[in-house]
Amino acid sequence: MRKQKVCLAAVAVLATALSSGCSSMERAFDDIMDRGDDDRSRVELNSAGRKRLRSLPGISDDEADRIMANRPYENRRDLVRKRVLSEDEFERVKDYVYVDQEKN
Repeated sequence: MRKQKVCLAAVAVLATALSSGCSSMERAFDDIMDRGDDDRSRVELNSAGRKRLRSLPGISDDEADRIMANRPYENRRDLVRKRVLSEDEFERVKDYVYVDQEKN
């Protein structure tokens, strides 16, 4: 009986540990597979793939490539500061992009 309880406790701990890491892995998989919840959901500038960046309003393939080439970003205003996007282009996408401060 004690062995079953120990096994059950170990499974519970393992399940808890795995479930906490799955959401970030799912986001990464969705980004690679271009399967976001919404085409215009928020996009992390330092990790998003080309397809995900292209989902932003008014962003072309060339602009998506420029965004990726000028990484890393400390904040979303870096898109203008680094001359990746014009002020008008930035205004179109600013509500859809962010920089994960924990990764910096």
